[in-house]
Amino acid sequence: MKAIIIGTSLSGKTTIIRYLRKNTDYNIREIDEELTKINDGAFPENTKRKYNVLAPKIIKQILKSENILFFTNTDYFSDQDLIDARNLDFKIIQLNLSLDELRKRNEHRMKNEGYGNMSKWLNGMNEYQERIFSKGLVDKRINAIQPTPKIVEELLDYFSE
Repeated sequence: MKAIIIGTSLSGKTTIIRYLRKNTDYNIREIDEELTKINDGAFPENTKRKYNVLAPKIIKQILKSENILFFTNTDYFSDQDLIDARNLDFKIIQLNLSLDELRKRNEHRMKNEGYGNMSKWLNGMNEYQERIFSKGLVDKRINAIQPTPKIVEELLDYFSE
């Protein structure tokens, strides 16, 4: 089982990761955790360094992995990275949410959980998702509006088909 699971901010990646780590023994890795590790324990604030130096190192390492579910936000993997991953038998799975749902989740998190406003990035993240899907770079799209156990079930069932 080798997969890159791509979801926008607010798509439920963290909740799915927690669920998988609690209920399975799969090798689960996540881009923000890896960026923090490779940056001496601090999340990188320098955007250019994060995208042009650190993320490519992580992607190179991930593509050498076996039996991994790697969760990432949008924009870290280029089209060529996704093509390379598929050539190495990775499945590219997308957590899909409408822009309206992302906006609702953003409002909820700001109001109830003290998070910052993500609205200025939502359009770009959504465009990335649509672009890689329309280019045929996604093997499976999962509707991320479902309850977490259903999302996980759909994700894991995909590998047993």
